Amino acid sequence: MLTRQEFRNRANREIILLDGGLGTLLQQRDLAIGQAPEELNLRKPESVIRAHRDFIAAGSQVILTNTFGGTRIKLDEYHLGDKARNINSLAVELARKAAGNADVWVAGCIGPCGKYLKPVGKLDFRPAYETFSEQVRYLAGAGVDLLIIETMSDIRETRAAMMAARRYFNGPIIAQMTFADGRNTVTGTDPLTALTVMEALDADAFGINCSTGPEEIFSAIKEVQNKTLLPLSVEPNAGMPRIEEGRTCFPASPEHLAEYAVKFVDAGVTIIGACCGAGPSHIKAMATALKGMKPVHRQILRCRSRLASRNRTIEICNDRPIRIIGERINPTGRKKLRKELGDGVFHIVRRDAIEQVRAGADILDVNVGVPGIDELEIMRAAIQVVQKAVGAPISIDSTNPDAIEIALEEIEGKPLINSVTADESKMDRILALAKRFGAAVLGLTLDDNGIPGSAEGRLELARKIVNRGMSIGLRHEDIFIDPLTLAVGAEPERSLESLKTLRMVKEQLGVCTVMGISNVSYGLPNRSLINRTFLSMALQSGLDLPIINPFSETSMQTIAAANVLLNRDHGAKLFIDQFVAFTEEKAEAAADTRSVDEQLFDAILYGNRDAIVQRIDDVLATGRDALGVNEKILIPALQEVGRRYERKQFFLPQVILAAETMQDAFKRLKDLFPAAEQAQSRGTIVLATVKGDVHDIGKNIVSTILQNYGFKVIDLGKNVDSRDIVKIADKVKANFVGLSALMTTTMVEMGRVIKDLGEAGIKTKVIVGGAVVSKDFAADIGADGYGKDAMEAVRIIDLLLDDKA
Repeated sequence: MLTRQEFRNRANREIILLDGGLGTLLQQRDLAIGQAPEELNLRKPESVIRAHRDFIAAGSQVILTNTFGGTRIKLDEYHLGDKARNINSLAVELARKAAGNADVWVAGCIGPCGKYLKPVGKLDFRPAYETFSEQVRYLAGAGVDLLIIETMSDIRETRAAMMAARRYFNGPIIAQMTFADGRNTVTGTDPLTALTVMEALDADAFGINCSTGPEEIFSAIKEVQNKTLLPLSVEPNAGMPRIEEGRTCFPASPEHLAEYAVKFVDAGVTIIGACCGAGPSHIKAMATALKGMKPVHRQILRCRSRLASRNRTIEICNDRPIRIIGERINPTGRKKLRKELGDGVFHIVRRDAIEQVRAGADILDVNVGVPGIDELEIMRAAIQVVQKAVGAPISIDSTNPDAIEIALEEIEGKPLINSVTADESKMDRILALAKRFGAAVLGLTLDDNGIPGSAEGRLELARKIVNRGMSIGLRHEDIFIDPLTLAVGAEPERSLESLKTLRMVKEQLGVCTVMGISNVSYGLPNRSLINRTFLSMALQSGLDLPIINPFSETSMQTIAAANVLLNRDHGAKLFIDQFVAFTEEKAEAAADTRSVDEQLFDAILYGNRDAIVQRIDDVLATGRDALGVNEKILIPALQEVGRRYERKQFFLPQVILAAETMQDAFKRLKDLFPAAEQAQSRGTIVLATVKGDVHDIGKNIVSTILQNYGFKVIDLGKNVDSRDIVKIADKVKANFVGLSALMTTTMVEMGRVIKDLGEAGIKTKVIVGGAVVSKDFAADIGADGYGKDAMEAVRIIDLLLDDKA
């Protein structure tokens, strides 16, 4: 059996060549339209064996099993879910048979399950984790050498797959994601964030595959090449497909991929293959070009640690600005927040999340500890609210292992668990949760005997937590220590011990340090003076992450000054640029200082579904009519969402949340519209995924967005025959027809639909889109427009409407 260390050793000393696009090769040879590639394992096993052998003959040292769509959820789309075990097990057997006595590894291939997880889609984390777990067990049981998770675009889904793989497979795991433009996945995750999350989940290599071609993958690899010690992998596709003489072709030649293979090695990549459209001839050219090449040395720029949300990574480094944990989402001493949490309401949580980030918080602590509430469900909901509201990483503030586990299931990136103590009764379980879910963990220097009076005593508890964590596989950089702050008014000498502990932890254990500052001034007048003075002393003593109130002007100014004095703000640029942050009083009153129009605009912009009806009622109470509210506030807010999406400030989760909030707003207003306006829409659009294609995630998102832009949408679903599309388009007098395809074998159906519409005399505009579709392809088949994503589809339709006018 291939061990993880053997895999890493080989990946560090030589170039490993994977295979090419197995799925597209099978589609070109033996796959019928509408058939799952995995079904060939059962129906035409000789075809799968032949494809594997062709790649091996071309030079592949690793072949991927024909199981890319092998989860039960995905196979159910083809009515094959009950054959999941046979399909996955047989795929490994066929790969082994193809390899024969050749020195070739068999990699179990795991692709997306076909449904987006919440909040982008409707799938919960546990069903996703369970479907990946099932596939991993089948692949592992059949004897794969390693696993490759690939073509993932949703970081939550990738977490689920990686967690399942690590739990049920002891061998090497390569984790790969796909970046639409080389910068972000369609759900907003950048390469560094993907790397951060996969490293924490204990991947053996990190990589990028598919995308739109080698050029985009190369730019993404450059972002992470100096950020990790893990081997790097790539599998570019052969460009975006196009139709030539009725056949699907990929533009990148074998020579082109071979040229980039050399560039990838020069950039530090050691595991190289190819994806869609790349056949044995591409692999052969790559093998020739790579012959004799050795891995290059990468100069790794390490930081102390990283935390991440879905779309943002926070690096904690000695030479970077001090990072701040915002403490405000905590019901201690806050009656209004306690009552809201008890009622299951999250207005204050959401507001404090947004305002703390605006005030300068990098990470948000989330504490819902109110006696008598269902902490598990309130914690779950609070995490969801915060992640929808802002892009900051989260600190899960609880000592209840069950509540921590619930929160970890909802997390989209790499969080900090706050906290674990040296108490034997809970320590092992919480550390194990951090390991399993890929989280960092904060250790408190106390046990069941309390907080030691001396720095030496606290250091020993810190050492115990660090050693225990590393013994179960936690990385050194993912263990943080809090020496604890006590009220100086009650025990003056203990504050000095806290500072001494900070220095000792940094010097002897070398881990990141965290400390809550405000406890030190409890019970004293002029608390802000005590807090900021103690904060400056703690920073000088080695504090990495202060937990503070970011609305405190004095604390934020102290940190800004410390960044300059500790040479963390080079040239004092941030200090000069920084504007005075919100004071606590300003933040509490911030919502009241904006007009009701601005509050409604922001509710759409930031997807505040909890408050949208109240915000509309506030505006209506000023005498505004419903039609004016829609046209002057709601539509402009949604347009601003579109602009931010185009500028890569917003991503799919924010767009969907804004659209859903808009839907809630429209429901409140529609009965107040004049009768003529109630019946009016901007046009009727028929949407369908074409015949033979069972993929509809993107189409469903387009449907949601278009409805909230005022269009009537007739969604015919997936695998829709051209005749049915023509019939419905004629019946409803459609202004537009939107066609989706995700497979190269089904994209030709789009041209057939356009032809059939023309022959039926139906004068409607046709927009096409999907992962395999390009602008050139749209033009080739006579489409009126190409929507690369939902927001682009809206823009194209608007332009076509203007042309009609």
